[in-house]
Amino acid sequence: MAKNKKKKILEAAADLFASHGFDNTTTMQIAKGASVTEPLLYYHFKGKEDIFSTIIEEVFQKYSELLSELPKDTETEFEKIANLIRLHSRIAEDHPQSARLFLSNCPSKLMHEQHTCRDILEKQQQMVSSYIQDCLEAGNAKKEFDAHPVEHMTLILLCLFNEFMRMKTTSEKRYQPDMQATIELCRRALVGSHS
Repeated sequence: MAKNKKKKILEAAADLFASHGFDNTTTMQIAKGASVTEPLLYYHFKGKEDIFSTIIEEVFQKYSELLSELPKDTETEFEKIANLIRLHSRIAEDHPQSARLFLSNCPSKLMHEQHTCRDILEKQQQMVSSYIQDCLEAGNAKKEFDAHPVEHMTLILLCLFNEFMRMKTTSEKRYQPDMQATIELCRRALVGSHS
């Protein structure tokens, strides 16, 4: 029973944080949304920041699992890059609230060195950067790509993926990037005449 109440608190808070923002959400609103009392909320969590950190950590855990499930044995290295774009598109479509929650609320918290958002963003960027860099290095070695210098190309692709995700989750439908067009842009940039 206590576990259900805690889950209800997290779900209500995630809805409120995604729709109203962290600063505009109170613990009273969260308790009301979860159909619990404010003292019960404080029994499970230290406060709003603790609730937010728990949600962000769960979102990142799910993201990490999805990233680790991407196929490792593909015919081409570009197929791995395309799979990464598809994954981000799928997350934006299937879990828009989670993506919006992170993208809308974490930027203001990045200035705090000890904040969960900063730690998670660094881990996320490291995971995606390593994935991209491994693909580019393997693609260069196989003469599939001519992506040099790898470090700069990795950073450019990381920025592209981050902005793709931000636009997919926060922009109006008509301003959202098309997944297939994004894949083709990357294909032309990486594979080009090497195909």
